[in-house]
Amino acid sequence: MVSGGYREEVFNVLLALLLHQRGIVAAPEQSFREAVQRRRSVPDVLVVFHGLRTVIEGKVDDTPDATGKVLADAQERVDKGIAHIGLAVLYPAALRQAPFEKLLEALAQSTFRIAVCSEAGQTGWTEGNLDYLGDLLHRTFRQLVQEDTLNKAVETLDAGVTQFARAAFTTPTTVQRAAEILGVGEPARRSRRQEEGEE
Repeated sequence: MVSGGYREEVFNVLLALLLHQRGIVAAPEQSFREAVQRRRSVPDVLVVFHGLRTVIEGKVDDTPDATGKVLADAQERVDKGIAHIGLAVLYPAALRQAPFEKLLEALAQSTFRIAVCSEAGQTGWTEGNLDYLGDLLHRTFRQLVQEDTLNKAVETLDAGVTQFARAAFTTPTTVQRAAEILGVGEPARRSRRQEEGEE
């Protein structure tokens, strides 16, 4: 029975595995096996949530300045374009004492402190279990989609206005019709005598 002293990467991988098993995120099974067996170093756990790259950064809550470090790590992954969403997770220290064969179950029953970083900003710290984490990801996704939709609408409107302006002000007929509608026209031509003030 192996217990205690797990690296934070193990918690991150197992959390990703639990989210994967619940159908919340997608990730290759091979990467889970290799990471848990420590055949390779896993600095970031990268999964896919509704097509968005999502990184899980975690620290155990008894680590000095865990809150600041893990949030900065998650935000950095988003800022550098590694992920669209960065999950900052604080694991309860009690998980360090769970036997390895029961660690997945203990993690599934735990409550975490969670913050989400994305291009839309940070959520701030909240507490919840795996179901809550799934809900938080769905809310973040909706927010990103809404902001993306708004940006695309603004771009489309801007492109339409630009196209109209080009068409309207480069065709003499359009300029003439617009002037008639607005009741403006070219100034009347003055005769030479008018210009010389002799009328």
